[in-house]
Amino acid sequence: MIKLQKKAYVVLAMLLVLLVVVTFWSVRENGTIYTAVPAVSLALFTLLLIAFGLAKESWFDEEHFRWEELRAAVLVVLAINLGSSALLLIAAEASHIDNTLGGLNLLRISLLVGAPVGVMTWILLSRIFDKRNIVMLKVFLISFALLFATGASQLNRKLADAGSSQVTIDIIRKERGEVGLTSFLSKQEPPLFVFIQNDDAEERLVVPEAVWSATFQNAVMQLSVREGYLGYPYVSHFDGRELQ
Repeated sequence: MIKLQKKAYVVLAMLLVLLVVVTFWSVRENGTIYTAVPAVSLALFTLLLIAFGLAKESWFDEEHFRWEELRAAVLVVLAINLGSSALLLIAAEASHIDNTLGGLNLLRISLLVGAPVGVMTWILLSRIFDKRNIVMLKVFLISFALLFATGASQLNRKLADAGSSQVTIDIIRKERGEVGLTSFLSKQEPPLFVFIQNDDAEERLVVPEAVWSATFQNAVMQLSVREGYLGYPYVSHFDGRELQ
């Protein structure tokens, strides 16, 4: 068999666990037909890892099959899984990030934390596979940044205080969003925005269609605000209606 260091097999096993987690996470949170991409790539990655572990020296020769081809296949499928899962997750979470007061700051922090983790993970894998590739570096950087952003938003939102406070705010203006990547990947209608003043900053919120249609400039809206687990308030209801 092709010999690898013991720690290499440990890292590959941990990587498989990571892909299982992010794949099922994306299927659960997004739930569209596009989740077939990470699901299929996970199955392929598992099969390739089995081939990787069972590979024998006699299998590889310049005429028929080369070690570099198996190695490249593992990395390509890995990139597809990570990239697609991260995009599907951030697409599903985008409206909730909008409805987190100070959510842009939370997004920045989580992106800045996730990006170097992705870079360090790829550096570790590049040593195991003896492969240097700037595209893979970018895939890991972006994917981990988006995964951390989604995770931070969900942690803040889902573990928020059960009780909520009622806040009455004035609507500065409202806008209908355009069809973008997030609405396309989550198979949702373009978001409906209202803009409010929060301290010294203008905040953008995504509201239910029934509330948005009945809202006009300078109108008053009542928000149900929960204290987020990470300290960022989350708007859960708009005039008594929850965003679906």
